[in-house]
Amino acid sequence: MDLNNLNPDELEALRYLLNKASGGNPTGQPGVPPPVSPDRPWGGAPPPNPPTVTRVMPAEAWVSKQIGNLQAVGETNYRAGITMPKKDPIKAGIAAQPKYESAMRDPKVLARRKESLEKTNMDEWASMAERVGAPALVRGVTERQYKIERFVGSYVSKLAEHLRTIDALPDVTDADRERRMIENRKGLKALKGKMK
Repeated sequence: MDLNNLNPDELEALRYLLNKASGGNPTGQPGVPPPVSPDRPWGGAPPPNPPTVTRVMPAEAWVSKQIGNLQAVGETNYRAGITMPKKDPIKAGIAAQPKYESAMRDPKVLARRKESLEKTNMDEWASMAERVGAPALVRGVTERQYKIERFVGSYVSKLAEHLRTIDALPDVTDADRERRMIENRKGLKALKGKMK
C-alpha cells in the first residue's frame, strides 16, 4: 500500500485500525496475518490478529467505513441499480399514492406530485438518474459527512442500549427466541422514530 496516495480521511481510518490492532499485530497492518514464529509449538496454530468483540462499531469507524464504501463503489452500484429496478419506479410511485396521502395530508402537494408523475415515464426517469443522480450521489453524501457524524455519534449509544436489552433476554427455548425477535423489532422500530 502506498501511503502517499491516501487522502486525509483514509489516513485517519488507517490510524484507527492500526491503533486497534497494535496490541498483538506484529505486522502493524490490519488484515495481514502476523508472521509464523519459528518457535511455534508442534501442532500449535499460527498467531492471529487479536479479535475484539464489538457489538456496536465506534462512530468514527462507522462513518469512515460508510464513506469509504460509498467512495469505492457508490456510483457504480447506483448506476447498476438504475438499469435493474425491481419494478417500474414511476408506476410504483403512482401505486404508493394512498400511502403518500395518508402521510402528507396536503391536497395541493398530493395533486402536484401525482400530476408530475403522470407526465413522465421510466425512460425519462432512467435518463435523468444516469446523467444527474449518479454523478451527484457520492459528492452529495460526502459533502454532508458532518451530518452523518452527528447522526451516528448520537445513534450508536441508543443502538448499544437497545442491544444490551436484547442480549439480556433469555435465549434457550423457541419461545425465548421468538420474544427476542419481537422485542428487537419493536426496539429498532422505536429507534427509527428517533433518527434525526
